[in-house]
Amino acid sequence: MTITPRLALFALASAYFFVGASGLAVIGLVAEMGEALSVSPSHMAALVTVFAVVYALAAPGLQAMLGGLQRRSLVLAGLLLIAAACLGCALAPDYATLVAMRAVMAVGAALVGPTVSAAAAALVPPEGRARALSAVFAGMTVSTVLGIPAASFLGQTVGWRWSWAVIGLAAFCVAPLVWATVPAANRGARATLVALVALLRDRPIALTVTTTAVQIGGQFVLYTLLAAWLVESLGAAPSLVPLALLCFGIGGVTGNALSSMVVARLGAERTIQAAISLMALVLLLLGLAPVPPWLGIALCTLWATFALAIMAPLQSRLVRLAPERANLSLALNASAIYVGNSVGAALSGLIYAGFGTDALPLVALAVVLVALLVFRASMTEEGA
Repeated sequence: MTITPRLALFALASAYFFVGASGLAVIGLVAEMGEALSVSPSHMAALVTVFAVVYALAAPGLQAMLGGLQRRSLVLAGLLLIAAACLGCALAPDYATLVAMRAVMAVGAALVGPTVSAAAAALVPPEGRARALSAVFAGMTVSTVLGIPAASFLGQTVGWRWSWAVIGLAAFCVAPLVWATVPAANRGARATLVALVALLRDRPIALTVTTTAVQIGGQFVLYTLLAAWLVESLGAAPSLVPLALLCFGIGGVTGNALSSMVVARLGAERTIQAAISLMALVLLLLGLAPVPPWLGIALCTLWATFALAIMAPLQSRLVRLAPERANLSLALNASAIYVGNSVGAALSGLIYAGFGTDALPLVALAVVLVALLVFRASMTEEGA
């Protein structure tokens, strides 16, 4: 078998799939896991938060300790941790065990996420980075199309434990593909605390990373309890939840696939601003008045399209701003995704407990508008 960059990108995208599938499968299993373990939707949202917080802390720390190693070794180790933790979730006897397994899973994901992005950027010349990053991040978006709806479907048909078992076994099977296709010479430089501080003091980079955190936070205010919002606010039947999650995922894949073409015409910065603005408009429509379930699902598909169109341009911008520090800036950006994930999920649980599901879209809108202001500030700082 001839090893090509395209095959390596496919393997890296497959690894990124399991970062998304393992991190977000809970969203498709809220009802089943909550009922089995006698915990509330707010407690289920906390499982998203646990994963996100551990990931956010682990990603830059692991790059500081292990960033100089072969990237394929880091991804392999991360996938094996994800697989073991998913199988642990499948066997978990109680909620406390699930929390512990989610933390282990997050450490594995923190090894995989930033490493696959940096590996992809190193496989191609500079002019191909945006397309390579989009191709690899497609693994994350495909996880929303296949992984989360499939987890929801399995949870409703054969039980939530089987959902975790399937994710774990599949992650284990992908690990050898990464090892076989990613060149051994593809490695980064070990980061230092001094380099991390210097990166955070670079205002355009720091504000770009903050944009990632804030806009992801806005998304997760609604997305974390999307199943509950569909049923309680729109009156959708529970059987429609897997379909809604599938449509959301299709929208995300579409947005990610289109982003590289839009960037080629508009540039990364204008693409990011347009996508955030359009996402805000959709959230406004979702929050203004009750809509029938079919229209709510259609709007969620549009929301996902704009939301996922942002991610590859943001990563491309970070690489452009500091190509020699891409390993660390992409790790920080990966952390920012899960900082936003954790804060958004926690806020989702609080809003649900205090005001119910009706308030979720408008709170999400407010957070997304803050993300737009932060990004505009990053552009101002770059031009200063």
